[in-house]
Amino acid sequence: MQQLEGLYIFILGLIFGSFALALADRLKAKKDWVKGRSSCEHCNHTLAARDLIPLASWLSTGGSCRYCRKRLSASYPLTELGLGLAFLISYLYFPFELSSWGWALLVLWMSGLVLMCSLFVFDLRWYTLPSRLVYTLVSISSVHWLVFALLYSDRSFGFLLLSLVGALLASAGVFFVLHLVSDGKWIGDGDVRLGLAIGLFLVGPIEAWLAVFFASTLGIIVVLPTLKKTKKRFQTKVPYGPLLITGLWITYLFGTKLIEWYSSTFLYL
Repeated sequence: MQQLEGLYIFILGLIFGSFALALADRLKAKKDWVKGRSSCEHCNHTLAARDLIPLASWLSTGGSCRYCRKRLSASYPLTELGLGLAFLISYLYFPFELSSWGWALLVLWMSGLVLMCSLFVFDLRWYTLPSRLVYTLVSISSVHWLVFALLYSDRSFGFLLLSLVGALLASAGVFFVLHLVSDGKWIGDGDVRLGLAIGLFLVGPIEAWLAVFFASTLGIIVVLPTLKKTKKRFQTKVPYGPLLITGLWITYLFGTKLIEWYSSTFLYL
């Protein structure tokens, strides 16, 4: 049963990965993302239904347009496969029991993943996070927190509210200070808003800090090989949104276990 559900969720992730990429492209082009038709990025030929099958369509044509034969970006299958795997791993390692409200949390988390995928692509390509997507993600994460606090968790609402304040300070609060001090040069306002979603999804300040830690560590790993020993080495532009999203995803699924392991191994708690 779990294998069948996992396959279904993986396929669902492939489908929504295609949607997330199309959403990013249409927002950038200022097209209607609801009624608009998908077309080739080279010849603008409207794509038929057989051209829209996630992963399979790209593979069947060898990564080329069926109409003009020009090569298509590998971002299409990579985005679809990436979100498919993110869905599947989220299902397999979901940190909450999949009871009635646990399933609700999973649906909200996966809805957030679709938007995070669009934001990931958008920031990676154009170095900005569209406010419309970020605010929608914050709304979903707010509902996620309310479901967790009021219907799932057995902890007091007051305790969870204080934990949320700490989480928001550890993520959005720190980002806001960095944005203010650097006049937006170190971190963008979109990242500050994304910090709100991080705090709401992760609830606790330690978890929020861990997500930022993972994002910063990944940033160092990505940036160091590209830095050259010149006076401009500190001007390398790195989109922070994808790193924050990756840090959030890792921490949401594995953060509690990592914190417990660290506490028992090094703090003897």
